[in-house]
Amino acid sequence: MFAEKVLRKHVSIIHAYSLMSALQRKIINVLLYEATEKKLHSNSNYDNSIIVEYTMHFSHFVKLVNFKSNNTQYLKEAIDGLASLKIEWNLLKDKVPTDISFINLRVLHGAPTFYKNGTFNFSFHKLMLNLIGNPSVYGSIDIDVQAKFESKYGLSLYENSTRFVHLQKSKIIQLDTFRKLLGVQENKYPSMREFTRNVMKPSIEEVNDCAEFLVDIENIKMGRKVNAFEMSVRNKKKFLQPDKIKQASNENKTYLAIKNYFGEIREPVLSNILDGYSEDYIIEKIAYMEKYVKREKNGFYPIPYFISALKKDYRSIEKPVNIELEPRLGEREYHAWQTQLYSLEADLNLWKQHLEHAERKKDSFLTKNAQLIILDCEKKIQQHILDRPTKELNEKDIERI
Repeated sequence: MFAEKVLRKHVSIIHAYSLMSALQRKIINVLLYEATEKKLHSNSNYDNSIIVEYTMHFSHFVKLVNFKSNNTQYLKEAIDGLASLKIEWNLLKDKVPTDISFINLRVLHGAPTFYKNGTFNFSFHKLMLNLIGNPSVYGSIDIDVQAKFESKYGLSLYENSTRFVHLQKSKIIQLDTFRKLLGVQENKYPSMREFTRNVMKPSIEEVNDCAEFLVDIENIKMGRKVNAFEMSVRNKKKFLQPDKIKQASNENKTYLAIKNYFGEIREPVLSNILDGYSEDYIIEKIAYMEKYVKREKNGFYPIPYFISALKKDYRSIEKPVNIELEPRLGEREYHAWQTQLYSLEADLNLWKQHLEHAERKKDSFLTKNAQLIILDCEKKIQQHILDRPTKELNEKDIERI
């Protein structure tokens, strides 16, 4: 039996921009993992060399990369391409050892040499090896897990998420930086709709299906425009099995409530919700969504918002009016007024969330802007309450008061 194959990779070489394919990303992680393993067992030429060379059996390499085609020439060309690949390192500006310089640092030093005996040689610069030898801050990349990925964007998101698995806080990443982390070319998918449809949504789904953790990503807007994302990562719990979900579908009121409101939800996400929160709590948050959230808003994604409402316990704002005192006459006007009140309060809650993002990021401009909008929302609510429809009360209404 093989032991678990995990590469501990310094975050500065995880959070990087390149145009490497999914296959090339798998290749470089396998080669780094192999270099790490060989260094553990043999350290004969490491300390005195700037460039360190390793030998590997090609058949073993093919298995680790999970390359299922017979076109081995294509695989060899993918390896060759890594030697000349340009990479922008350390996009999140993490601290690195003082002796580390990323100037002209290549992911692979020189093209590999293939031999007739079924082996090949590959080389790394010692600086690259130092970043995986004993990293202070790292992500743990499971070689067997990465083999399951098919999309380069999904694999990029997986790798960039690994450092955050055990953190108890989310990470805010600017839009332009996030695109680079996933390896999206500058002019590709320029609109948020295209980026969400072709990159974001399928990548999140692939990570949550393949990885040992779940990724949640929420939009952060400046006005109507998305300018950043909040990413949170957590270990998967023991999910309900699909057959158990189906078995409960006709009996579980919580399952039915979720399905009725959101439609179809992927089983891992649904299982995490059902397993992580009580029935009453889930129903309460669905009721909150029904009352307070405008689903028709552009750029609004109800499932991520619902998950955020569960995690952060979104609540309705206490109203200075008693619903039981609703006039019996003019009910249509009253309900229209009440619906608008719910909408205004939902906007207020959303901007309070944006304020939290800005304060965590220590961005004074975003913080001030959110505070001003919150004040404006509160004034609108106050004025709306003053404009509540009224009517003359009859004797029964007076008795109710």
